[in-house]
Amino acid sequence: MINVAREIEAHLSQDLLDIVKEAGKLAADKGNDLYLVGGVVRDLLLNRPTLDVDLVLEGDAPLLARELAELRDGNVVVHPHFGTATFKKDEISLDIVTARSETYHRPGALPSVKPGTISDDLYRRDFSINAMAISISPERFGELVDPQDGKADLDNGIVKVLHQKSFQDDPTRIWRAIRYEQRLDFKLDSATEQLLRQSVNMVNKISGDRIRHEIEHILEEEQPEKAFRRAEELGALQELSPSLKGDEW
Repeated sequence: MINVAREIEAHLSQDLLDIVKEAGKLAADKGNDLYLVGGVVRDLLLNRPTLDVDLVLEGDAPLLARELAELRDGNVVVHPHFGTATFKKDEISLDIVTARSETYHRPGALPSVKPGTISDDLYRRDFSINAMAISISPERFGELVDPQDGKADLDNGIVKVLHQKSFQDDPTRIWRAIRYEQRLDFKLDSATEQLLRQSVNMVNKISGDRIRHEIEHILEEEQPEKAFRRAEELGALQELSPSLKGDEW
């Protein structure tokens, strides 16, 4: 079992680390496990700065957020329908989410969700490099949970989907795959690239708002022109409009 406790302590500010540990203790006191998940885990292992810290709880996330806010004199915004909450204290912001599983009833549809385990929650993620978690429960602090071998893909510079229907279930992943590949200077693994090329027309199954959201994220990157050039190579740019060119202008 890989333990990255030292990396957590080096990566997070002391104030944020203290709050994260407090949240882990509160969860453990109720017999629940709490995890750092997603982008913060990826960036921590790559020693890259991160802005978003997401936590997944196998339990009642809004309740945990309220208790944490009471202990730390913070504020909390609860979204009960989604089982999520945001804790804020000065400059610190934590999203706390109830672990869940997802089911897609048709390609491009928004998923149906229900409470689940950390394994369920990681399996619903987009790519292996984003499907890792780190336990912050006191007895397991720093243990890496990596069912999809995401760390190996990080080490090898690979962006890989979790299953054959990933791009069909959620075509916005096409644009996210390109964004991560170019941001991190990684490569799509061969099977993922093939699936992406086969699925580019699925972009037409999702709303313009969802596409715009992904394009805005690309425009926030340091070198968005790299992503647009790659999108043209893969046939994704032409699906937005045949007149678009990835020529770095």
